[in-house]
Order: sequence, then C-alpha cells, then structure tokens
Amino acid sequence: MKGFLDMHLIQLLFLFVLLNPSFLMAQDEPIIFYGDSEQVPQVNSPADESGLLLSKNPELLIYSRTHNRDKSSSAFMPTDIWVAEGTSNRILDLDSKSIHTAVGFLNQNQTFVYASLREQGAGYQTQLMIADWLDGNLANSRSFEMKYFKNKSPYFSAAFSPDGKHMVMSMEANVTMGVEDLYVSHVQENGDWSPPMTLGYDINTRAQELTPFIAHDNETLFFATNGRDGWGSFDIYYAKRLDDTWQKWSAPINLGSKINTSGAEMSFGFLDETAVAYYTSNTKSDGYGDIRSIRIDSDLKYVKDTLVRPQLPETPLNQKIVLVLNAENEKMVVGVFDIKTDSLSLRVENPFLWKALRFSDLELSINIDGFMNASQLLPLSEWSEQDTIKVFVEPLTVGNNIKLKEVLFYKGTDKMIEGSTRSLDLLVNVLKSNPSLKIELRGHTDNVGNPALNQILSEDRVAAVKKYLIQAGIVANRLRGKGLGGSEPLTKEPSEAYRSLNRRVEFLVIEN
Repeated sequence: MKGFLDMHLIQLLFLFVLLNPSFLMAQDEPIIFYGDSEQVPQVNSPADESGLLLSKNPELLIYSRTHNRDKSSSAFMPTDIWVAEGTSNRILDLDSKSIHTAVGFLNQNQTFVYASLREQGAGYQTQLMIADWLDGNLANSRSFEMKYFKNKSPYFSAAFSPDGKHMVMSMEANVTMGVEDLYVSHVQENGDWSPPMTLGYDINTRAQELTPFIAHDNETLFFATNGRDGWGSFDIYYAKRLDDTWQKWSAPINLGSKINTSGAEMSFGFLDETAVAYYTSNTKSDGYGDIRSIRIDSDLKYVKDTLVRPQLPETPLNQKIVLVLNAENEKMVVGVFDIKTDSLSLRVENPFLWKALRFSDLELSINIDGFMNASQLLPLSEWSEQDTIKVFVEPLTVGNNIKLKEVLFYKGTDKMIEGSTRSLDLLVNVLKSNPSLKIELRGHTDNVGNPALNQILSEDRVAAVKKYLIQAGIVANRLRGKGLGGSEPLTKEPSEAYRSLNRRVEFLVIEN
C-alpha cells in the first residue's frame, strides 16, 4: 500500500499540471508555493484537527482531533491522537480525559514522544510521555524526563529537530515574555534533556507562539503567532537560527497570503523528500481546524548537526549582582525572592551575588511585603555585559498606578487573551496578603474607532477583571472600577502589535 504522503502528492501533481504556478515568495526565500492550498479530505472531519506531525519512516500523518468544540467554549477539552496511513485513519489507544499532542519519534523511530495535558485543581498539568512504537501501536508508556519542565497553560505543542537532538516547545512556563512562548531543550552527552530555555525576544512576543516546526536544515523554524501584524488571528512565520545558542534569530517573516488568511493558521510542516507542505486552518472549513496541503519547492539543504552539547557563550565575568529596587525611588528593597536558571533554583536574599562558570536566562519570582508581586524572565542577551542586574517592583503606595502587563484583550471584546489570568493571579495573591489594600481598576481600549463605544468597552473590561477577582475570593467592596476608553493610550503607533498594548486594565492603589 502506498503511503499517505505519496498518495496525496500524486493527486496534487495532477492538479498542478492544470494550473499555472503562482509564486508567494522571491526565489531567494526558503520555500516557493505553487497554486492554491487544498483540504485533505481523508483526514478532515466536523471535529477540530490540529497538532500535525509528519513522519517519513513510516510514512504517516499524525494529528490531534478534538470532538466537542461545538459543545463547549472551554480551553480544556479532551483530545485524541490520530494516525493517517494511506486511506486509513485510526486512533491511538490513550486515556480519554487528557489533551494529547504528538511531539515526534526518537531512536530511529522505535520510540514515540507525546504530551498528555490534564486539569489539576484550578490549573493544568502537562506530562511528557515516551512509548515504544510497535507496528503503529504504543506500548510501555512512561514519563519523558526533563528537569524544570512545567507548563501552566491548557495548550502545549512541540517538535523535535530532524536529528533528534533538540526539542522546541510552545508552553507557558513560570515566567514568560507573554502567555505561550517558544522554548528549546537539548539532549546532553549523558542522554538527559536540558531544562527549557526561551528562544528569546527575536521570536517570542507578549502574545502566543504556538506549533513550532524545525525544517531539515536544523536552522529554519516555522511557528504560528498572534503577536505580530498579520492577515488574521494566527499567522505562520519562519525565522533562521543564527548560531548554536538558539537565542539569536533572523527577523520572523510572514508566509504570506498563500497560507495565511483572516482566520487562524497553525502547524505548518513538510518533509525534505516531498514537494507538499501541510498545515491547519479554520478558513473555508466547518468552523474548526482542518488540515490543508499546498505544493512547494524548498531549497533548504540538509545539514548534519555536529553539536553534541550546545552551550551559551561564557561571559568574561564569574559573578553578577541581582538587585531588586523600588520602582518609585530606585532604593533597594529589603526581602527575599526566588531565582531560577538552567542550573539552580533557590530562594535568595536581596541583593543576591550570583556566581557561575557561565550565565543563562534568569527567571525571578518576587513576593515582598508592600510591593506588587512580580514574575519576570530576563534573557541573557539583555544583561550579559552588565555587572548588576536591576529589577524594579511597584510599591503599593496610595496613588500609585500599576500596570497589569499581561492582562490584554482581544480587539473589540472584553475577552482576555489566553494567559492574562497569570497577572490577575498575582494581584489576587497581593490582595489576600494585604487585607487593607483597596484598588480602583482602570480599563482602556486602543485609540481608534468610536469613542463612545470604546468607553463602554473599557467599562466591560473592568467588569470582566472585577468578576475574576471576586470569583477568586476578593470581597467586592475592596474593588472599584472605572473605564477610560481610548483616552490614555500607552502608544500611538498605528500597527496592530502596538495597538494591542493599549487594550489593557491597570489598577490604582486607593487605600492601604
């Protein structure tokens, strides 16, 4: 029986003969698209197809399917992994109460790695799993260990590099640049996988980065994001890795209108030996994600990765000072905070003298009496040349207006962007640990559109935040609310990426 990919390629080649090729990109770009994309009817259904994984040995298309999108708007809905081979589709035998996502094959396709995500209390737990792959079935499932791995989001996606030495993950760690970010883990000489390390500001934004895919050159990364100007809610971009640190990338480039639409496109991928790329889109579908394909020509060359144990460049310094300061007067704050790197995780006293042979990204969690709680990710690239790493925290003094940096909203709605509740949870903890604290919530919109409608929308956003705080156990008489419409924008830049920063909620300390 011919494999799924070969069969579908023959169909596309026949259609391609009837069409004149149209080009999306210039000839010096890594991929050229021909013709228009098409649905893959063998795998699509009225359910939601997502999370693609292509395998050339064996020739399979593996994907996730969520069946009950029409019954619930919840972010958490159990999801199965399906396997398409030729004209047949079958479901992998996994528990029915988790969100399952395929990651990829290791050990010459003898083992299969996947993620299993479950609700746990008020949050979520993601467990990486590895199982033996026996004639298309899973056996001997066990935990796939990765030190300091933790995902707080109901979303997770990941992919291995073609050589199996690197895993790029989309998740929400304890500290992110904004909601789901992209991280990388490397296999070490002893077979262990390194702690997740952010790909940095070149890739990640304050919004979501999802569904990574590493092409066969081991350098070109494709991913979906809603944090950049694009055609729709999620667009697919690509960027080139510039060195072995996985921290420096070329500027991400949008794949353009041949792929991206006014809807959501994700899970782009292709194999080095085929001329077809696959991705998911909710445009021209039944309203949920469908798998689509498009004819391509790629000039990406396979490069064998000889890097055994990737390391960040050593800094000439063997120590640095981490210093927490009052944002109002820049004086040192007395207290302790949590620090986490790829080699340590501990509670330290301010200021902290950090000694290390080499330095890496720094995650801080600060909870000091009299100040707003803070969680920050400080990439190495921002402070590698500095002797002192300064971090500022907002005092809870009367009259101080404090920005909830990650409480953002979808355009024209009072619906918070996924991950916004993390900042609200920090505020909940502050209110609970400071029982005399009273605040005024202040809602904002962007500065375009009808001012009267913007005023109403800003009030609705305040109401949404207030509702969340009350449901978390905060007494209503400690909370006031005020909508300011678009009268106080943070930025007047016209692009969507900047305007989204204006759609926010802040709070003013009115009593403490």
